[in-house]
Amino acid sequence: MEDIRRTIETNVSETGDGSFRSVARLTDPFHEIEVTVVVRDADYTITEASARMMRIPYADNCPNSMRRIDELSGVQIGPSLSRTVREAVGGDHGCPYLVELSVQACKLAMLASMSAQARVAVIVEDDLDKFDVIHHKMGDCAGHHDLPFGQLPAWLEAERDRARQ
Repeated sequence: MEDIRRTIETNVSETGDGSFRSVARLTDPFHEIEVTVVVRDADYTITEASARMMRIPYADNCPNSMRRIDELSGVQIGPSLSRTVREAVGGDHGCPYLVELSVQACKLAMLASMSAQARVAVIVEDDLDKFDVIHHKMGDCAGHHDLPFGQLPAWLEAERDRARQ
C-alpha cells in the first residue's frame, strides 16, 4: 500500500482592528479543505467563519456540510469549544474535518491573542501580575503548568532582555 500523508496547517495573523484571522487547511490525497475564523481579541468571540472545499471525495454531498459554518459567528471560545463546534457544524449532515479545522483555527487564534497580551504585559507594561493572570488562563499545557507563577518562560525572558537593551 502506498503511504498516505495528511497535513493540517494553521496560520494566524492580526487584522489590525482588534481581531485575529486564523486559517486552517487540511490537505491529503482526497481532501483540500480550508476554514477561516476571525476572532475578536477582547472577548475571544468568533465574528466571522467561512469554509472552502477545493478537493473532496463526494462532490454531491460534501459541500452541503459547509452550509452551517456561519453558525460559528457569535460563538465565544472557551472550555466547551469542541462540543459547541461539533453541534454547530458537525453531526449527520456535517463534516468531521470542518469541525477539526474550526477547533484548530480557534485554538491558535486564542493562543496568538494570549501570547500578544503576555508580551505587552511583560515587555511594555512590566506587569508580572498581569502576566500571571494571562499565564493562568492559558490552561493545562504542561509547559504552563510547570512554570511557577511569577516566573517567565525563557523565550519571553529573552525578549524582555532584548527590549531593555
